[in-house]
Amino acid sequence: MLGKGQLLVRSSLGVKKFFTIAILAGSVLPAAHSSLLNLKSMVEAVTGRNAILFFVGYGCYCGLGGRGLPMDEVDWCCHAHDCCYQKLFEQGCHTYTDHYEYTIENNTTIVCSELNETECDKQTCECDRSVVLCLQSQTYNEQHRNYLNVYCQGPKPNCSIYEPPLEEVA
Repeated sequence: MLGKGQLLVRSSLGVKKFFTIAILAGSVLPAAHSSLLNLKSMVEAVTGRNAILFFVGYGCYCGLGGRGLPMDEVDWCCHAHDCCYQKLFEQGCHTYTDHYEYTIENNTTIVCSELNETECDKQTCECDRSVVLCLQSQTYNEQHRNYLNVYCQGPKPNCSIYEPPLEEVA
């Protein structure tokens, strides 16, 4: 019998996945609303896949943290999302805990609400919307599921690759 707050861990769970689930269960899930719960709901509605079971621990970047080169296009989606959150964090946003409003139309179109009060809420919603649309358009590779990112090799791509190029001054 498990006590309050304890998790039963099967040996088949990767370390990365276990810690991510433990962090979510221990600090985020008790909150009534958070952007991580929004992201989870968006992923599940649009992709039809359980966000935690299918995307936490996928490749080198899906889930918390990341290293090496992304393994495939799904992993690149997650890398871009990490960079989006990093940029907002540097601006003082609380990307993991802030709540924002959004709607999903026809299980495909995500609309970030005009009712979102702060710029952080608006931008966090846009980061999440972008990653979900990216995930929806890519092929999911079961071999990259539950991948331990300690095996990820190569240089970590710089987030500046997602910045728009500076326009030349005439």
